[in-house]
Amino acid sequence: MSLPALDKLGFLSLIPPGAVPASDEINIELYFNRHPSELLIGQEFVSEMNANALLILQRDPVRVADTLSAIGYAYQVGDRAGSLLPVLNRRARILANLRSMKASSFYFEEALFLLLGLCAMELVTLAQPGHHATIPTVLGNVSSLISHHTSIGGEISFVSRYLLRALARQDLVVSLVHLRRPRVPTCIWLETNDCAKADRLLGYTATLMPLLEELCILAEDMREQILQPSHSSATDQAVHENTAASISPSSQDTSYATATSPRSSDSVCSDVKRPSAITPFFNPSPESTSIQLRAASLYQRLTAWSPPITDNTPFLTTRKFRVQAASYRSAALLYLHRLQHPPSSSIRNDDASQPAASETGTEAEADAAALHGAHDVLLYASGAPAAETKLLLWPVFLAACEMRGEEDRRAVGEVLASIAAHRRTVTVERTRRFVEERVWRARDAGEDWNWMVLAQKWPGECLPI
Repeated sequence: MSLPALDKLGFLSLIPPGAVPASDEINIELYFNRHPSELLIGQEFVSEMNANALLILQRDPVRVADTLSAIGYAYQVGDRAGSLLPVLNRRARILANLRSMKASSFYFEEALFLLLGLCAMELVTLAQPGHHATIPTVLGNVSSLISHHTSIGGEISFVSRYLLRALARQDLVVSLVHLRRPRVPTCIWLETNDCAKADRLLGYTATLMPLLEELCILAEDMREQILQPSHSSATDQAVHENTAASISPSSQDTSYATATSPRSSDSVCSDVKRPSAITPFFNPSPESTSIQLRAASLYQRLTAWSPPITDNTPFLTTRKFRVQAASYRSAALLYLHRLQHPPSSSIRNDDASQPAASETGTEAEADAAALHGAHDVLLYASGAPAAETKLLLWPVFLAACEMRGEEDRRAVGEVLASIAAHRRTVTVERTRRFVEERVWRARDAGEDWNWMVLAQKWPGECLPI
């Protein structure tokens, strides 16, 4: 297997000869050559990600190589006709590997890696528009895995936190879409030391994540008033299904029950074992009795938040991080605004500066404020080189839902096309179709175009990861 990019790692391979089937080598090579470089915020993180993958590969060559090969194979077949079944077979092998894993000191890390591999396959090919997306189910398994690991006093290692950050990013987006609290709480993976440097996916937004987690909790508490009774939870049942029993260690002594729901994040966080030199960055604030007070407090803290980027770092070096930070903060403020002020149901007016005839003054003002916030997101997302905005799908999705005029819709379509060209995940097209076929079409027809409602009405279609 020829991996020139890995030579710089100085990694001495301890993988036994023959542990990786020759037929898998081309797919593993494809994984290393494409997945990190296309998925990450910048090329400077590729070697770091590869090093962590190789570390886990050396601990369990057979299972981890199978996962890497499955992701590489998903890249190889793409969305070609007839490609879905063989990719599903590869996914089934990963699930079988999860079921057969024995308890070990590295079980938690390896299980997280395999679950992250399942998510990667979804992003690369399985979550094509029109196909069922299982990332929410995988994240339910992650939650059960965390719950078990912390309940028995397991430590959260550096490698575990590295993997959890990637899962937490996906989980936050899914949680915001489904108006529920995260399955991967920030207390599990966020440490003070992690915030001083950029992350491969989060950039410098790690310190924003606790605020987004709080936003998810607020959305869950407001869920009933946002959704119509008719939209209640056929979706929740599907999303909360999990097959955690299939990923528990084979040893009877370490298997964990899955008949009950995962413990609350507060309970999980209280069990986390940390090195004495490291303290958690975030402690959940007490519940407020007033939704309005909580929203006002969150608004103030989101407005005041800024990324921990030092001013002596060159601008061109930090531009992509600043763009990501500004976009995410603007999107969070837009999301908070829409929690409190749902969209009006009105027929589109091509002149976006004019309210539609059926809007009341209050609705028109709320929609105008939301459009202003959406323009803020697009200002950041379209101002930097396209290659530096490929991780902005969630903010751009929120902005796209607010677009009414044809010019604005074309502009946001160009940004989505740019993200698709540089990140090449099938969830971009899935998101574009949801915006155009569900949100914009409903708005143009004078129907309820609140994306929060439509995402529950059409479960699984909205996946802006």
